[in-house]
Amino acid sequence: MIKRRQFIKNVAAAGLASQFLPRMSFAATPGASDRKFILIILRGAMDGLGAVPAYGDPAYARQRGQIALEQSQILKLDSLFALHPSLSNLHSIYRAGQANIIHAVASPYRARSHFDGQDVLETGQDKAFADSSGWLGRLLSTQSKKGIALSHGLPLILRGSDNGTSWAPSRLPGVDDDLIRRLEKLYEKDPILDHSLEQAVMANNIAASSMMGGKKRGFRQSITLSAGHAVKFLKADDHVNIAVLESYGWDTHARQGTTKGPLTNGLKDLDNGLGLIKKELGPLWQKTAVAVVTEFGRTVWANGNVGTDHGTGGVAFLAGGAVQGGRIITDWPGLRTQDLYQERDLYPTTDIRSLFKGIIRDHLMIKPDVIEDKIFQNSRTVKALDGLFKI
Repeated sequence: MIKRRQFIKNVAAAGLASQFLPRMSFAATPGASDRKFILIILRGAMDGLGAVPAYGDPAYARQRGQIALEQSQILKLDSLFALHPSLSNLHSIYRAGQANIIHAVASPYRARSHFDGQDVLETGQDKAFADSSGWLGRLLSTQSKKGIALSHGLPLILRGSDNGTSWAPSRLPGVDDDLIRRLEKLYEKDPILDHSLEQAVMANNIAASSMMGGKKRGFRQSITLSAGHAVKFLKADDHVNIAVLESYGWDTHARQGTTKGPLTNGLKDLDNGLGLIKKELGPLWQKTAVAVVTEFGRTVWANGNVGTDHGTGGVAFLAGGAVQGGRIITDWPGLRTQDLYQERDLYPTTDIRSLFKGIIRDHLMIKPDVIEDKIFQNSRTVKALDGLFKI
């Protein structure tokens, strides 16, 4: 457990003593729900047909070409869909009735820019740069729940509420004892800073436990590493109920591979993260939902570099002990060229906001009028997905 003096060393060296600490406010929330929600954002546009191949579609092998997975390699879900072989933990969770797969899903955005697509995904609006707050931030502004991003900065999705913050371990060295003593004395004279320091120490203590082996390590946006920290925050008494994780490197324009390559590496990390979350949450897993989303999908066929380009329809995952799972939720459009969006992309048939609305209505127990008026404004025609949760 890190000591107060050592923690001051860390934050002073990072130049955060007057900036980061006041933001670390995790007050107790009387009567707060003990349901937990983890959102994992895969930045760069994950190939949905690579992660969840529609192997049973008559056009699958022909359209995917060199990047098509063989039936001997995949983890079958039914006669149409399967999981990539790297997703063995997710496959087990699905078979246990604790995961759903939402296929041919997308936000309302169609222009295939990463920056704009992520903006729409995080704001929950129907076009880019329509809002400076995120939909989870707006949710937090209506509740006493706390949300944390495992990130060096606050992502757009959590902006718009004082109840959202971010945390990442410092990679900078400590400072000399004289400065430490001066900082301690300075903080003790200021009740606000002193209280903020105590809260920050608590947050750091939660994250700095045996899962990190007591050693500082770089924060490389590994889902597995971030998941370990997120679990600690979520398990803490009177602490955060929502955690946001980010992963990069999903823009597989070249040498995407089938069972080896950048897509496989990313899926292995995602799968390890999901397995770790389930294991480390223990009984709390039964009250947890984990959603995995990306800004858009990728082209159905491979490009000249044996990769895929920016597309439209993709896939999302919803897992957790609270999930009524074992379902593939889709209005499958098919993979024939005439069935594709602009004759190149998987045609999106589900608005991803339907998934988000279902999660916050039936898992986080937000009233429908609050969802429509405060969180996802101007989207009443987008209906929440039903039957996602057991309770």
